[in-house]
Amino acid sequence: MFFKTDIKSDAKILSLVSAGHFVSHFMTLTLPPLFPFLQADFSMSYTELGFIMTLFALSTGIFQIPIGFLVDRIGAFCVLLIGLSVLCLSIGAIGFSNSQWTLGALVILAGIANSVFHPADYAVLTSVIKPVRLGKAFGVHTFAGHLGNAIAPITIIYLALAWSWRIALVFVSAVGLVIMVCMFFGIRNNDIDSNLTKENLNESGGLQEREEKNSIRIFFSIPLLKLFVFFVLTAAASNGMQTFSVSALVALFDTPIVIASASLTAFLFATSVGILLGGVLADYTGRHDLIAAVAFGLTAIIIGFIGAVPFSSLILILLLTIAGLLQGVIRPARDMLVHAAAPAGETGKVFGFVTTGINVGAALMPLILGWLVDRGAVRWVFWLIALSMVLALLTVLTTKNSVDN
Repeated sequence: MFFKTDIKSDAKILSLVSAGHFVSHFMTLTLPPLFPFLQADFSMSYTELGFIMTLFALSTGIFQIPIGFLVDRIGAFCVLLIGLSVLCLSIGAIGFSNSQWTLGALVILAGIANSVFHPADYAVLTSVIKPVRLGKAFGVHTFAGHLGNAIAPITIIYLALAWSWRIALVFVSAVGLVIMVCMFFGIRNNDIDSNLTKENLNESGGLQEREEKNSIRIFFSIPLLKLFVFFVLTAAASNGMQTFSVSALVALFDTPIVIASASLTAFLFATSVGILLGGVLADYTGRHDLIAAVAFGLTAIIIGFIGAVPFSSLILILLLTIAGLLQGVIRPARDMLVHAAAPAGETGKVFGFVTTGINVGAALMPLILGWLVDRGAVRWVFWLIALSMVLALLTVLTTKNSVDN
């Protein structure tokens, strides 16, 4: 393999690639907090707005595997820069759109562009970062993405109120393009793509045919099917919070939109911190199923109460901070369960398959929640999220037994 053994070079590449991952997650969460503005300007129902986010998730999920093949063929860095550029330009162009059709088309284009980040980012990191530092690099990379999620809602609402939602989208897109230019000049001299493509061809070619014959049988094993469902449910709960918690709090309790957005930001920030804490906790126990189950159970109770009882601004933010921490703790435990279920030499395929559940959950949940809000069942936004967590709890407990067997 081709590795940059200089720790400064590793840090440089990791910082720039993680910055791109940060932008990806930030852009993904620019639209949901703007739903009240979009509903007014485009005369759209919440069901239609939920469908817009479903289009984004579907286009990302559908194109992610083909993009992975493209990365292997032409190199990761080129694909990564093109994807980041198109994503930023698409989100910025929404600020100039005046029709639902244009909005939908731009969201689909943004979703396709968003599909490049996981295949390209991990290809760059595994080809450049020295193996002894790779685990830490993955942790920083994941943390950067969740940090983008955390900062996006309050930032976009602040800019929308200070200027307008259209100028806000154009501004954050311009910042994203500046980061893309920094990545271009920062990484272009490291010869990533030529080495990555050469290594893939030399090391993977002889094994490819045998691996493809076993893939389908592996995917239909009971533990992996349960883990796929688990990822669907966790993504549905997470995406539900990201897309409709702000609108639901405003509609249900007349919560000021700034407070509702700050609550979501607290939830997402705490999730980022929880990921780091969960990584430490995962090293101290092999019962990752119990960690995930307890965290899901407590979070479900908190989210259920938020949908039932009006809380003061301070208590609301505090509760969602606790819920976010618990959700973050789940992530490393979740990944360890997948690792335990993966047969030797099949880790890449297994992670690729089960994480497709993220796109399924992210595609379905906004549509369902938008339909509920349009029919006045706003409380069910939080109750359905809580129900998803309970079902995920049951799934993860039975998954451990399946993996052991």
